[in-house]
Amino acid sequence: MIHSRQSNFFLAAIALASVAVRHAVVDAFVGPSPFAPIAQKQFALHESTNVENESVEEGETVQSFLQDNYPLFESLLLSKIPNIYGTLRESDSADGFTIFCPSNSVMEGIDANRKVQISDERNGEVTEKLAAYHVIANGKVTQERLKREDWTVPKVDGVAALSIGGVLTLGGELRVGRSKSGGFMGWGGKEDGGVVIGNNDSRIVRSVKVGNGVVLEVDGFVAPDLIWR
Repeated sequence: MIHSRQSNFFLAAIALASVAVRHAVVDAFVGPSPFAPIAQKQFALHESTNVENESVEEGETVQSFLQDNYPLFESLLLSKIPNIYGTLRESDSADGFTIFCPSNSVMEGIDANRKVQISDERNGEVTEKLAAYHVIANGKVTQERLKREDWTVPKVDGVAALSIGGVLTLGGELRVGRSKSGGFMGWGGKEDGGVVIGNNDSRIVRSVKVGNGVVLEVDGFVAPDLIWR
C-alpha cells in the first residue's frame, strides 16, 4: 500500500511538472529565481574592465566573422545546427542574437575522446546539442547586461544580486554568475568584476558586436558536461 501511494505521488508530480513546462514563457533571460520574470527596473551598471567591446566592419556577416576568428568552433560545432545562419539572420533583424564562442585554444585543447565525438557523423545529435547551448537566438545579451545588479533585493554578503540569474539558449538554461580569482583549490577567491556562464564557470574574455547580435568569447564550453558521452 505504501509503495502504491508513493508511486501515485510520483506520477502526479511528473504530470504537474509537464503542465508547468508547457505553459512556461520562453525568454532569453532568466531571473535570479528560476521562476521570477525580470522586471523593468533601474539597475546599477558596473562595467567590466577586462573585456573590451569591439565591433566588426559594417556589412560583415556573423558567418564570415566566425570563420575568420573562430574556425574550429564554427566548423566543428556551430555549423552542425541545421539552418543556423538562417536562424541568426532572422534574429539579427528582430531581437538580435548571442553566441558564446569558445576560443581557438579551448577547441584545440579538447581531449582525444571528445574530438572523436564531435568529428564522428554518427554523433550528430550530441554535437548539435553541444552547439545549441552556445546560442541565444531570441535576444542580444551583452556582457554589460549580464553584469547588471539588482539593488532592489536584499544583498548577499554585502553584494547586490545580479539581475540575471541565467540565460535560455537553444540547448537549455545556463546559469550566470560572478567570476573570482585568487584563493586556493577553489576556496577563498575574490570577485574580480568578470562574468561566468554555465556550470563550468566559463569566463567571458572578449565581446564583439556583429550586426544586431553579439559574440562573447569564453574560455571554456558552456554546455553541461553530461552531454558528452
